[in-house]
Amino acid sequence: MSATHAEFAGRHVMVTGAAAGIGRATALAFAAQGARVTAVDLNAEGLAETAAATEAITPATCDLTDSAALNALCAEAEARHGAIRVLVNNAGVDRRIAFAEQTEADWRWMLAANLDHHALLAAQVAPGMAAAGGGAIVNLSSTAWMKLAGNLTAYHTAKAGILGLTRGLARDLGGQGIRANAIAPGRVVTERVAGQVSADWVAETHALQCIPELIQPSDIADCVLWLASDAARMITGQCIVVDGGVV
Repeated sequence: MSATHAEFAGRHVMVTGAAAGIGRATALAFAAQGARVTAVDLNAEGLAETAAATEAITPATCDLTDSAALNALCAEAEARHGAIRVLVNNAGVDRRIAFAEQTEADWRWMLAANLDHHALLAAQVAPGMAAAGGGAIVNLSSTAWMKLAGNLTAYHTAKAGILGLTRGLARDLGGQGIRANAIAPGRVVTERVAGQVSADWVAETHALQCIPELIQPSDIADCVLWLASDAARMITGQCIVVDGGVV
């Protein structure tokens, strides 16, 4: 981590999808800045591993497709640590389903798992965030929909929709001191991906990118940290692509 953001000291940050990968790296990055982090995921075991790194992280197991559970999550988190000043909507599932085989239930679940909770969590935390003096929402999209990857129609729809949501939040919440931005990561070597990395995959990735290096979860976490910080105080409604230069 190259920058220090003193403004995060003591502030309450919520990060979803924090059991591994980008979410874990982001939760740890905010904790290292002195924030009190509520780390959210359905994977209790992974969350425990994330929280084991520091007492600054409080694990919170939640199914974000369950709106009642989501509402309870926010109420409990705010009761414990006060208003959430930074919300990082990172959780998502890139399940591949051929369009011809996709059922209505598949479609609705994919949108619930990848888009709906971004909006629902923003709505839950915005009042407290505004009352506390403002804050930042960072939504994680993806470059997958920009590159036309196959068998991901519902996922593409959700990840593209995140950009529309982000711009809407920026417009509607800006007057309350709340900024909303998005990040679209490219190929990131998370724990899940690392087990599938081969020499050919690395060579292909290097050839696709302008910068021939592998993107790490910490690269995305650093971008999240900056977007949520005072250094980006006049940036809202934007999407930053972190893919080494592909799209």
